[in-house]
Amino acid sequence: MKKHLLYIMLALLPGLVFSCQNRKEQPSVQEMNMDSVETIVPFPELEEGEIFLKNKNPFGEMIELSGKYITGDTAIFKTSETEMHVKGNRLIMKNRGNPPFRIFSLPDLREIRTAGISGRGPDEFISSTLIPSGDTTFLCYVFENTNHKLYKLQKNGTLEYCRYPFEEKKKRAMFGSERELSNVSENDFLYVDNSPTGKSIYRIALQGDSVITDEVFNLALNPNRKSPFAYIGSFAVNAKKNRMAYAYKYFKIIKFMDLDAGTVRTINFERNNFYDNTLYKVDGLDQNITHYWKVCAQDEYVYFLYSGRTPYDVAKENQKQNYYIYVEQYDWNGDPIQNFKLDQWGYFTVDEKNHKLYLASTSYDDPFFEYTLP
Repeated sequence: MKKHLLYIMLALLPGLVFSCQNRKEQPSVQEMNMDSVETIVPFPELEEGEIFLKNKNPFGEMIELSGKYITGDTAIFKTSETEMHVKGNRLIMKNRGNPPFRIFSLPDLREIRTAGISGRGPDEFISSTLIPSGDTTFLCYVFENTNHKLYKLQKNGTLEYCRYPFEEKKKRAMFGSERELSNVSENDFLYVDNSPTGKSIYRIALQGDSVITDEVFNLALNPNRKSPFAYIGSFAVNAKKNRMAYAYKYFKIIKFMDLDAGTVRTINFERNNFYDNTLYKVDGLDQNITHYWKVCAQDEYVYFLYSGRTPYDVAKENQKQNYYIYVEQYDWNGDPIQNFKLDQWGYFTVDEKNHKLYLASTSYDDPFFEYTLP
């Protein structure tokens, strides 16, 4: 019997030794590197309703920022109808003139490529817009408003024509030119266009062999005011967070929505009236205060360029070299974060990952200014 027990113990011995070794190699809780444990916090739900902030300042103290003037290897040109977008270590710019598209390296802002030809011929550009995309295989989309053609701007500077989903739109009359577009996924876009009520957000997507267009949200603020010019604004989308935002140019109002506009939160600072009679005057809109002028959508926050003056007032101050403009930062649920005052006037984009803001000034031939965001 003792002999049998000895055989059993010898047979189990390698497993016992292996088990003990395994237990010894397992780190204790104290030995674990807690920095490697990623805590995933779900994005909060969007709270519906209208938040009135008239004569209130939800941002706290204004943060004044001084820009670093970038000169040297940057291209020299006059900024006009400019759009910019940062992707990785590249800044992509659309600018009126020839060439219409420029690609700069970051952080030195050295021009490394140009793309496209300005003109009215085939595959030429006269009124285009940049559309950021989450796809890392190319830089961004380019949409030409005059013929509804869509392109991919490749990393090597070539432009690749995309047949869908806007091909079908050329076959029917449009209410107007849609310049505010955002990409949700491949062949799936949200855009702002004129509508019978003024302006609306639409979604266009390729489903099978069919192109489906749906009205998502009516942007009119007053049922008696149906002019699309009254509701001009800036549109931004964050598909990962299921959010979109629209900031009105002539009303100090921003709407935050989920992508199907099932939940809408309105941030309302309204302080000045829009004068309907200006719709029927030459350059009449310029008599109204420009509130939100441009927008930059980033992963964590959305940034709105804010003027708060008429174009006449801006031009008068710029002549005196009194340059400034504001940037309001919100999270994607419409919560105010920070408010910045920049010491230049122009077009902007944000590199959120590297805490940088880039501005292309309208007053300098070397146009770039770099700001460090706190």
